[in-house]
Amino acid sequence: MSSDPVEAIQEPERVESLTLADFEGIAIQNNPTVASAAARMNAARGNQVQAGLYPNPVVGYHGVEMGLRGTSGQQGGFISQRFITGGKLGLDQAIAGKEIDEAHFRFHAQEQRILSDVRVRFYDALVAQRRVMLMKELAQIGDKLVSATEKLIEGRQGTENDLLQAEIRSDESHILLDNAVNQEVEAWRRLVAVIGLPTMKKSPVTGELDGDLPILEWESCYARVLNGNPALQAARMRVDRARIVIQRAKKEPIPNIDLSVSHRHHNVTDDNVTNVQVGIPIPVLNRNQGNIRNAEAEWVRACNEVKRIELDLQDRLAVAYRRYANARQQADRYSNRMVPRAKRSLKLVTDAYEKGQVEYLTLLTAQQTYLQVNLSYLDSIRELRAASSVIDGQLLTDSLSVRP
Repeated sequence: MSSDPVEAIQEPERVESLTLADFEGIAIQNNPTVASAAARMNAARGNQVQAGLYPNPVVGYHGVEMGLRGTSGQQGGFISQRFITGGKLGLDQAIAGKEIDEAHFRFHAQEQRILSDVRVRFYDALVAQRRVMLMKELAQIGDKLVSATEKLIEGRQGTENDLLQAEIRSDESHILLDNAVNQEVEAWRRLVAVIGLPTMKKSPVTGELDGDLPILEWESCYARVLNGNPALQAARMRVDRARIVIQRAKKEPIPNIDLSVSHRHHNVTDDNVTNVQVGIPIPVLNRNQGNIRNAEAEWVRACNEVKRIELDLQDRLAVAYRRYANARQQADRYSNRMVPRAKRSLKLVTDAYEKGQVEYLTLLTAQQTYLQVNLSYLDSIRELRAASSVIDGQLLTDSLSVRP
């Protein structure tokens, strides 16, 4: 993908609904951290160009013995140049090249953070949307049961307390519906924040919430994270860079050559004089010992940083995979057994209550069970989608957080 600064696109107008792929594409084009990461990579390329440039020559004028015997003395000019030896410029460029590689991996790491965040928040929005539908259903059931209870009282099969309880439950269901709507709005606002369009008008999100659920295995997930995590690859580039820095530090004592050529006219004798001067520092006292030692220590630190990141990835993957495994088995049980049974139970009890065959307490219990089972199912699906998105995203998240 191009690393040039990204031009933001206009937010979609009058969109009926948006899919996960739509949000991912918008995010990559509009999230400001993509342009920041691209700018970092371009800066590294500029550093590489600068690292290979030779020192500029120095051109100057000199005049001596001016006024001698009433003349202008010696008048002339000079040119000097420093010649870099020992392949230092090539090593400087190689160091900058590794910084480009690191910036490249950091760029792709940031892209992955954005995609992971989009996927997590997309499914949060999808779950919130489903929760609103569930609460609307319960609110309708509550309103319907109030009417049914009133009819039972008219037929002398219900009590005033039954009606009060039905009205309370109906009001509670409407409160839960309002809360669900607010949660849906929150999920939408967080989603459009991460895609870089915070004022985007709310529209339905379309996707498979509980269909085509991912099946993940620990071994393959672990191998994929260690082999493909771009943040880890960036750390490995820092090891390579540190190795070249050691080589560069050991080349520093090789003296550069300073060459100066001057030419002047002696106005007293009318002679032209040319001087050539060559100088090199003698590395007797300073052989760059301290910087070599510093570079070697930095290489050790970089190597251990790679090991630390690998261990940290395993630690975080263990947590994410446990979340996924728990959510997967919960979602399977809820979907295949508990949700259908709770729905069937509520229908049977509701029909019986409307006929005056069961007490309101039995109906209340069935309602609570139906609500709790469905909410728990949605929570398990949300957790499953979030955990699998984090794992698929190489454990890279929090795209809007500040990073050095």
